[in-house]
Amino acid sequence: MDNQEYEQQIEELKRKIDLLQKANLELMNRNLQLGQQIDAYYDVRRRIQMLKDLVIRHKELMRQADLRDDDELMALMEARLEEELPHENPDFGLKELAEFIGTSQTRLIDLFRRSPIHKTAADYLDYMRLLRSMYYLQCKPSWGIAACAQEAGFTVIRTFNRKFQDALGMTPHDFRELIASGKEND
Repeated sequence: MDNQEYEQQIEELKRKIDLLQKANLELMNRNLQLGQQIDAYYDVRRRIQMLKDLVIRHKELMRQADLRDDDELMALMEARLEEELPHENPDFGLKELAEFIGTSQTRLIDLFRRSPIHKTAADYLDYMRLLRSMYYLQCKPSWGIAACAQEAGFTVIRTFNRKFQDALGMTPHDFRELIASGKEND
């Protein structure tokens, strides 16, 4: 074998080595991608399991909440509503209230059905909104009546005025005047 043939074989071997190195690099990159995909897959499976566990725990908490007696559930509901004020959102209704206190809608409907004071969850939420509006009417004299109603969770001022009149026997304006005259007498 002469020197030229030897150099051609060396060049051929170098090209094969380069091709093998490129193929090796591609395989390593593909391996890395597959490893990342596997990690992502297991991460998704772990998250799904965590969500399943949370759903099971939530169902158990709801079952336990459904087992509470009416007075305990009502006290829990009142305390949480007064503390967090979610009812100031006009879209806060029966479904949201049930989720908020961790019970089922059916349990909540039954609770109000047995209640001598509030016939429905909507009545109860309106009552809580009226109490909040009374607070605003008293503590925020610079606010208009409509602003107090809206801040308390009422969207329609006429509905607010009617419910206020039905509940207190006076208009919000009369209530505010009564509060103002009481302050003047102090």
